[in-house]
Amino acid sequence: MARSGVLQAALARIDPDELVELTRELVRIPSVVRPGEPGADESAVARRVEAFFRKEGFALEIHEVAPGRPNVVAWLGEKGSGKSLLLEGHTDVVTEGAAAEWSHPPFGAELVDGRIYGRGAADMKSGLAAAMLAAAAIKRSGATFRGKLVVGALVDEEGDMLGAKHLCTTPTGRELDAAIICEPEQNELCLEQRGVVWARVAIRGRMAHGAMPEAGVNPIGALGALLAEVPRLERRLRALCRRSPHLRPATVTPTVVRAPVEGVPQSNVIPSAAHAVLDVRLTPGPDEKAVAAEIDAACAAAMRRLPGATIEWQPVNGYRLATRVERGEPLVRAMVSGVRRATGKPEHFGGVPGSTDGTILRMTLGIPIVTCGPGNRLIPHQVDEYVEVAELVDAARIYVASALTFLS
Repeated sequence: MARSGVLQAALARIDPDELVELTRELVRIPSVVRPGEPGADESAVARRVEAFFRKEGFALEIHEVAPGRPNVVAWLGEKGSGKSLLLEGHTDVVTEGAAAEWSHPPFGAELVDGRIYGRGAADMKSGLAAAMLAAAAIKRSGATFRGKLVVGALVDEEGDMLGAKHLCTTPTGRELDAAIICEPEQNELCLEQRGVVWARVAIRGRMAHGAMPEAGVNPIGALGALLAEVPRLERRLRALCRRSPHLRPATVTPTVVRAPVEGVPQSNVIPSAAHAVLDVRLTPGPDEKAVAAEIDAACAAAMRRLPGATIEWQPVNGYRLATRVERGEPLVRAMVSGVRRATGKPEHFGGVPGSTDGTILRMTLGIPIVTCGPGNRLIPHQVDEYVEVAELVDAARIYVASALTFLS
């Protein structure tokens, strides 16, 4: 456990005003990724993160994961015979949508009644800022520890998680022993997160005149048969998944339905193909093979109901299986102590309703992850997104205490 005097000295170096201003600076930098639009990526916010760490004297690496999309990885210390801990955040944000629907400008970072408003305020410029300032506070205090403290500001979490995948291939990534994922979870210690498989379904039929349907095979009918199988598929997946006190059971949600896939829609033409996407969310339990078998069975059942049509599917961006770590993990014990010592409050456990970069770290590196960060878990991706300043400050303090405890 971190010595009390060392911890208090590091906590004293967290300036709430500096943390609020850093968060607002990051929110003011739009980092919505819009392919084909110059500068519409994470590059500007990455430069701000890089400048912060250079000024603070951290060791630093910049990895361009894709054109104009750099990971920023900064660290203190060296692993040696100790451990390596990652504080992880992402630099991309989702679209702001229609600005007129916002009560506050989506990139204005307005501070009102103890809240910072703006796209990314919760998801997750605040968590990233808290990680940055926590690491800086430890360095400024002169605290010593065994091992390496890494801060990763990664790209593309809202897309294909390319930043996390790239980090796992680097020497810094491969030597990690644990990670705190700084996503908005109301500062709860989330030991589980749901997995996701986006099943892209392709249905093939045979074109025909709408007045003579017997001459063709209507893929829309096959698509309807597949949608009718969704409740059964959901029940079968739930039977495979472990029940969790913190996560919703497995769900299967159609999110994209399209026919025809190519050409101009015409009222008197049966199309040759249809397309759908099923958003499959999972709790811990089944592996890739088991999940695939259930989706295969649903497609086969739909084909039996409409002979002549073919239904095939593939996972978009692979499988992101649900993750779980046990309370006995050293990282979890360090964070329980960190919450208590940093805030004077008892710890609360929770679960992540979606998937995060931590999914990639857990699946690829096999390291324990705990998701814990400021922000209401229900507010991301909505208009008037915000973060509570009190939660933001608590998060930075939790990261300091947890890191020093884990690395001691």
